[in-house]
Amino acid sequence: MRLLLDASVIVPLILDYGERIIGLAARAPLHTIDLAVYETGNSLWKLSSLLKTIGLEDANEVLEVLRELVRRRIITFYLASYIAAAETLNAVLVTEDKELRKKAENYVSTMTYVQLRRLENTELL
Repeated sequence: MRLLLDASVIVPLILDYGERIIGLAARAPLHTIDLAVYETGNSLWKLSSLLKTIGLEDANEVLEVLRELVRRRIITFYLASYIAAAETLNAVLVTEDKELRKKAENYVSTMTYVQLRRLENTELL
């Protein structure tokens, strides 16, 4: 199953799996759009600088893992661009963005991060 991840899922996924996500991504085709990389950076900035829910060191570690995923082209691609990418890839759009999920459900399969985590015990993750 191909998965198209938006920024709302990338951060918790990397926080939960750390560098292990690189190996997991080699087994499960993960995709995103270019914009999500920037949105992820912005989310990390908010979490560390404004909300103080994670430390700057943790934010940098997440960015390093994301940089490695992008470098290896494990995560690549650009409200409509996610849908178009998921449709083109015949992928499930994984998002915590309720508005995006609601609109996307009319065109592609979707799931939440919690649903993705439930797949952890399958061959996917």
